[in-house]
Amino acid sequence: MWKVIVLAAGLLMYMGGEAGSPAYTAGMSPGIVHAAEAGQAHSSESSPQSYGSLNGITLTDRKQDVIRKLGTPVEVKRDAISGVTEFHYKDMEVGLRRGLTEYVHVKPSARSFRIEDRSVGMTSAQIRKTLGKPYFKAEDGDVYLNDGYALKVFKNRETGQITGVDLFFDYLE
Repeated sequence: MWKVIVLAAGLLMYMGGEAGSPAYTAGMSPGIVHAAEAGQAHSSESSPQSYGSLNGITLTDRKQDVIRKLGTPVEVKRDAISGVTEFHYKDMEVGLRRGLTEYVHVKPSARSFRIEDRSVGMTSAQIRKTLGKPYFKAEDGDVYLNDGYALKVFKNRETGQITGVDLFFDYLE
């Protein structure tokens, strides 16, 4: 029952967001899953064992941990409807709800990002080489799942250009 409530809340919040934007969905955007591509992820040998942190921020980090790790945000925005406070930094955003990290978003302006302690270039080829085959492909990007975490590489449908990388909890696991 809890999963249904979380999914319904995510879908309701999605109606106000846009594809590739983590602000309202925290990764729960309802993308189209291509049945032929769904299934177990096929990781490369160099693939990280877990997606527990993105650019040094974990989903267990509290507000003060984020500030300690990244410094004072350039901008802070609060969405009254979703209850998410966004900390904006040069090439990333951290979404917090009730003082806890809800998601981490790396902007496409970043040249690379870090999964755990591994640096990954911000190109589809470098991501595929490091992370392997995605668990599934949604209409707005590739999704990797591991240990209750989801890592989503958002892509422009028409150009294939990366529009961001998000880390969030895999609520459906």
